[in-house]
Amino acid sequence: MGTTAKPRGKTANLLFGTQTAFDTAAIGNYISTFFYSENLGESEPFEQNPLIGLARNNNRDATEPQPGLLTASGDIVVPLDANHFPYWLTMLFGAPVTSGAGPYTHVWTSGSEELPWRTIEVEKRAGAAFYQNIGVVTNGFSLDAARSGGFRQVTLNCLLRNQVKLSSTGGGSPAAMVPTSLLPASQGLLRVNSVLAGNFLGASINYQNGFSEDGSINGTKFVAGFDLDDEAQLTGNGRVRYVDDTYFDIMSAGDPVALELEFGEAADAKINFAMPAVRFDRAPFAPINGPGRLESEFGFRAEQTTGAPMLTVTVTNNVDSYAV
Repeated sequence: MGTTAKPRGKTANLLFGTQTAFDTAAIGNYISTFFYSENLGESEPFEQNPLIGLARNNNRDATEPQPGLLTASGDIVVPLDANHFPYWLTMLFGAPVTSGAGPYTHVWTSGSEELPWRTIEVEKRAGAAFYQNIGVVTNGFSLDAARSGGFRQVTLNCLLRNQVKLSSTGGGSPAAMVPTSLLPASQGLLRVNSVLAGNFLGASINYQNGFSEDGSINGTKFVAGFDLDDEAQLTGNGRVRYVDDTYFDIMSAGDPVALELEFGEAADAKINFAMPAVRFDRAPFAPINGPGRLESEFGFRAEQTTGAPMLTVTVTNNVDSYAV
């Protein structure tokens, strides 16, 4: 007898749809996209039960446990793709403002108080097991901008209400997948106050929406929703090769500067992350650790101004809409 096919990640598929109610899966035809990895799911650990008087075999061994509090979350790692990453931007920031007629320009801004709930379905056994994640919100993302091989990736942190397993897809009949427009990790640029920054060896950003669980009692063991009670935060770090005192002077002054990260060179395939006010943390600059070149690492945090949100993401591509 020959070998048999086993479930493997390569055969997985991911679909998503927008919900109208937090506790009800999306209906209709979902949208198909791709990913590198995911670990969405529920966690419900058992806890020790100190109940006295239960029937027992002896006085030392543990007795039946009690259920812990159910939580549901996970990460999805996706490529920074000019056509597909915007689906996740809509989850992070709400619907964009779109202009143009091909190529199109889509603009997302941080600070929105109305973000969508989505159903994310992952097919883990081809045609046999479909894991449907309901009430999903994207709490944040992290992005590393260092030069490297391959395509650039983004890690998305998600919260969800619950997960159910289906024997057939709940995503209807998705349209053909939008073409890929992957952005190489070897390319990228950084601007400080609109001027191309030199000697930058890498940077990373971490954005958090600030979702918190709504712990209202609702007749189920699942959360009643997610609230935007906390302020959104954007922090990051960078690494530069020391050639002069430019960055040291910026840090010493403590004044905000405009920072931009841009990926993609094609006129119809690029993504720009613009932060109008970034303050660098004061730290020892260009420490000497030996006879080689001097480098410096530093942290930064973004803030809104009276005229602009903390973060604006502009995507240029040939897809006409990313509405909720």
